[in-house]
Amino acid sequence: MKKILLIIVLIQTIFMVGCTKENTDILEIKIDDLITMENLDEYMFRDDVQFVDLRNFESRYLDGFIYSFEIIPFFDYLDNRAFIRNDNYEFEPDQLINENEFLRLFDKNKSIFLYADGCIRSAYVKDILNYLGYEKVFVLGGFFEYEGEYKVLGDGFYSFGDSFSNSYFDLETELTFYIYGTYNMDRKINDIRFDIIDKENISLRSPNYSNLFDYNLLLKDFEDFIIFDRVTFKELNSSLDNTENIYYELLQNFDDEFIYNLNKLLKPLVPK
Repeated sequence: MKKILLIIVLIQTIFMVGCTKENTDILEIKIDDLITMENLDEYMFRDDVQFVDLRNFESRYLDGFIYSFEIIPFFDYLDNRAFIRNDNYEFEPDQLINENEFLRLFDKNKSIFLYADGCIRSAYVKDILNYLGYEKVFVLGGFFEYEGEYKVLGDGFYSFGDSFSNSYFDLETELTFYIYGTYNMDRKINDIRFDIIDKENISLRSPNYSNLFDYNLLLKDFEDFIIFDRVTFKELNSSLDNTENIYYELLQNFDDEFIYNLNKLLKPLVPK
């Protein structure tokens, strides 16, 4: 009986070791790999991959999205800010007007997976990233080609609400303040992003823009807190007028003029 039990234990141990080895095997990503919507699930949730949805927020919430992909809108954000293509989808280096924006948004130490409604936008961004020295950039295909496990359907199944955007130009500093994101059905802020562009068309959130402030880190902390706290624009705007409020404290490293400009950016989005 002891021998039988010992054999059973040995078999279980071998089986468990075999399973562990199989589960820890990670596919090495090579430059010439063919990675598409068909085999995407084999690469999901990897720390060495940046998963990017290039569609606008409207498409994401009406049609659906692939879970875990971050959204960097091609038309609503990159177009005419990071590049000027004049309705041309054949990339030429002189179309690139702000390479720092790509270096900030896309992680050069990771493989980049791109998708949109088709391949045109993704191919254009891939050409730019390759031009900037990114080696492992993959065009997955169009959203409707994906039939894997992580598709989240939009219109007709559930809705996340509407998108919002606004901009404000400060004559004194010649800075343009941008905001965009989405509401949920209760008009709470579901996603939000700020950006500030100087007169040279460079984002203050670009790496090493300032020796005084890490604008990207400070604004990201602010964005994360807004999303976590689930507030409306009315509540957010009211909080920024109150120096004792936590939102105001998060921006204490900025001067009063900066907070004033944020308020000017937010005001049009506050319901009348």
